[in-house]
Amino acid sequence: MSPSSSGPRRKKTGRSGSSSTARVKSTRASDEPVVVADAVASLPDSDIPELYRFWAGKRRGSAAGTAQEQRAAVLELMQDGELLSARIEGMGSRLHTIFDVLLGAPRYELPMSELSVHKQLAYLSTYDLEAAIAVLERHCLLVPSRSKEMARYGMRAYAVPVDLGERIQQQRRSERRGVFDVFALRGHLDRLCSESSKKSVMSTKRQREFYKMYSNEAAAVARIERLPDELRVLVEKVVLEFGGILSRDLFERMDHELPTWNGRRWAKVLEDSMVGTVERLDLGSYGLQHNDETLIVFNEVALAWLRRVAVPGDPDAPRDEASIGVDLASNISRFIGYILDHSVRFTVRGEIFKTTEKRILGELIPNPGRELAREQVLSFIYGFARHARLIESTGERTFALTGHGRDWEPRPLEEKIATLLDYTIEERDLGGEYFHQARLRRIYLRLLKRVEVGIWYDLMYLPFLARNTYLSNLDGLAVEDYFRAHGGHRGNMEDLQRLAWNLVSWVRKRLYLLGIVDLGYDGHGRPVAMRLTRMGAKMLGVAVQEEEHGGIGNLIVTPDFEVVLFPTGDDAELVHDLDRFCKREKNGHLTHFRILEKGVHRALAEGMFLRRILSTLEQNSRTPVPQNVLYSISDWAAHAGLLQLNKALEVRGENVDALARFAADPGVRPYLGKVIDDRCVKLKSKSTPKRMQSLLRELGFLVELAE
Repeated sequence: MSPSSSGPRRKKTGRSGSSSTARVKSTRASDEPVVVADAVASLPDSDIPELYRFWAGKRRGSAAGTAQEQRAAVLELMQDGELLSARIEGMGSRLHTIFDVLLGAPRYELPMSELSVHKQLAYLSTYDLEAAIAVLERHCLLVPSRSKEMARYGMRAYAVPVDLGERIQQQRRSERRGVFDVFALRGHLDRLCSESSKKSVMSTKRQREFYKMYSNEAAAVARIERLPDELRVLVEKVVLEFGGILSRDLFERMDHELPTWNGRRWAKVLEDSMVGTVERLDLGSYGLQHNDETLIVFNEVALAWLRRVAVPGDPDAPRDEASIGVDLASNISRFIGYILDHSVRFTVRGEIFKTTEKRILGELIPNPGRELAREQVLSFIYGFARHARLIESTGERTFALTGHGRDWEPRPLEEKIATLLDYTIEERDLGGEYFHQARLRRIYLRLLKRVEVGIWYDLMYLPFLARNTYLSNLDGLAVEDYFRAHGGHRGNMEDLQRLAWNLVSWVRKRLYLLGIVDLGYDGHGRPVAMRLTRMGAKMLGVAVQEEEHGGIGNLIVTPDFEVVLFPTGDDAELVHDLDRFCKREKNGHLTHFRILEKGVHRALAEGMFLRRILSTLEQNSRTPVPQNVLYSISDWAAHAGLLQLNKALEVRGENVDALARFAADPGVRPYLGKVIDDRCVKLKSKSTPKRMQSLLRELGFLVELAE
């Protein structure tokens, strides 16, 4: 049926228009989407016979019974999926085009102003468009929108009933070839098996055997090698340089020896060889900028070929290496220490003043590598500290350490890195669409668990695999539904290559910064490889074989307070502890530290106990720690005002002046029991020693629990 066949009858159109206006007014009180039942209920009784004839067809004749019974019969007919598809496909091209335009719009709705200028409907006059919409309304395929957004701007808009739109989209998705069928060998085989099962029954076990046979790594590589020479060279290039996905537009811009794009022939050869396919892909509804004929190497086949070349090894090992270790965690400690020792002011925009920023940079470990400037590292630390509420703003426009900030330093290193990793996964300002990138990052971390610790891999190996895995699961992750529910994609969309490149940027700027991966560079200084560190493996829950050191420590402490670290490959915790009370002087094959009074004071203020400082040196040193070093550290702690709290709630201190200030403090006085001597006082609180220690630290005193 088309508008010309049914005719835009003046009387009926006017009556329908008035009823539409009434329906809009009656639904403005609610912003709930209109469903089919609402549309059928809102039609006047005079339109019900025509509605029934449209859905029931000629065979069922005229409707019998009351108008209410006829409405119920129409609703029952509209639940029939085959009938629904037949009625929509049987409409005239004009009605079908209008319906499809609305079905592809966000929330299935568009204002009349956009419908009238839509490129597929621009040839229609206003009268023809209004008449066609009236017909669709009488068939309950279209309703006036009651969206608050449209009403706010005074727009007259129309929408497909939401439950009807969802049902039609689901039917169309099931009928068309899904993205899983296109990108994954398993999906391709499942589709072939389902088509062949119409002629002969194939068991699920047989299908699994087929997949196991074709996805075998050696078999997949062999199938690529048996391709015709020109196509084989192209496929190898596509896998290595583009991860197995090549659009026609990119093909025409790349350097190759093939005369022209031959998608139809390639598709037949690739599908017959179970290597890939050539398909026209439109991924705009998934929030991706891609609408082109595309050569695709199946995900499993691309993985097999990449595995063959992704491990550089000798002689393709990177020329230069970069490893940042635990520098980020140590720099956060130094940032917190600076906040404790100084009054750090910020601008009205919430930024640290440039002069203060330069002083803080002087406290950080000067080893950011090639990927980030020191200013960028500080910016990351500041953003994380605000996000994790380690610091807070005061009324004087300065920063103060919070309870979360005081609890940060005593936490184990792995727990700190895990918190930082969670933060980086959710970062939004690293480039790319956040919705895509957050999911790609999680897929990348899952894949990272499967690589060998300490082995160099091509930098693009895992990003390509993560991108391909994500594309294979677009439907399973309901990506299309997300972008439709959120009004479509309004910004610049990523193409398929930028998906992987933005993920690589995250690896270089975040996973490297956290010390989870090391980076390798070629002779031109370009990053070409990455390897999973031992600390990164532990963070991801990968079992790491402990290295045997023969019971020999890996530190040498000299009388002039120098500490030399001999690396063992598993020193992350030790390096972090040393960074908390030492100054790192030199990085290289050996790492040199210097114990400073300022560093000891900072570590104590941040919650590192004196006994842990001493045990860090004594338990890891190859030779006895010089007595002058141990004595000086204890003396520095005493001068800093360190106090000991025992189980009897007695507070002892070697510094008489510090204990006197403690006893005279207004915050301590309510808990003060009696003064035993000039080096010991007793408290009268009923709290446990641990709770009392926390309270006294809140008051600004360095209090440790005595053993």
